[in-house]
Amino acid sequence: MSPLLAALAALSAAHAGPVFVGTEVARSLLDAGAVVLDARGPRSWAQGHLPGSAPVDWKDHRASWGREGRLTPDTATLGSTLGAIGVSDARTVLVIGGGREGWGEEGRIFWMLDHLGHPDVRIIDGGWPRWVEAGLPVTRDSTRPAPGTFTPKVRPDTRADTEAVAAGLESGVVFWDTREAREYAGETPYREARGGHLPGAHHLWFKDLLTEQGTLKNRGELRALLAARGIPLDAPVIAYCTGGVRSGFAYAVLRELGAPSPANYDGSMWEWAADGSRPLALP
Repeated sequence: MSPLLAALAALSAAHAGPVFVGTEVARSLLDAGAVVLDARGPRSWAQGHLPGSAPVDWKDHRASWGREGRLTPDTATLGSTLGAIGVSDARTVLVIGGGREGWGEEGRIFWMLDHLGHPDVRIIDGGWPRWVEAGLPVTRDSTRPAPGTFTPKVRPDTRADTEAVAAGLESGVVFWDTREAREYAGETPYREARGGHLPGAHHLWFKDLLTEQGTLKNRGELRALLAARGIPLDAPVIAYCTGGVRSGFAYAVLRELGAPSPANYDGSMWEWAADGSRPLALP
């Protein structure tokens, strides 16, 4: 059996399913030619990373700097920038993050590539801590992937903007607040202009989706957890946080569970709360 077929066979048997893959499946996909993007960013990457991987910082792909979560609308630049670090139309992308130690950056990168229409993006379940724990290859070598050709084909349904959020509040769309409980209750530790949450939003901190080891909980547990918080898998859901990172991870989990129409509000509370006329609620 070819390495690619073996990897796909292992993928079909992995508990994590089509988005989150275990370390052994990830290694098989890597051997079959996948490119690895390290969502922990350049500083962590320099201290140790998967051989041949490239660091990626979600902040480098925003519309502007500062308290800004929105993805840049310049898709041509996104295509060339991502191509320069090895992303290709016909090459599987593996994204690795910090597991429980991170902020869900791997989910943000997954969402970005999914939004841009890449056909095959996976997240390494458990992230860097799980990879190291498994005793798999790591290096500090500065070698990076060969450049690729990536042509974005934007899927607008995967992203929510302020207009979509405002319309959703009127039409009864389900909103998933992925922040900490204190943020949902009105605290602003990450410098939103105002505290609170979207009216009627359902709260579930993104790290509650993970086991103590940092891997994704099994599908049964996830479905039960989401159902208990009023977050459906058969209706539109818009996830949000402070700047679209933690909600990007939630988006990936919804995709993992087969939800038909999830979206990430990448502007999130940095954007929404900045306009005093937009409604916010407190418990």
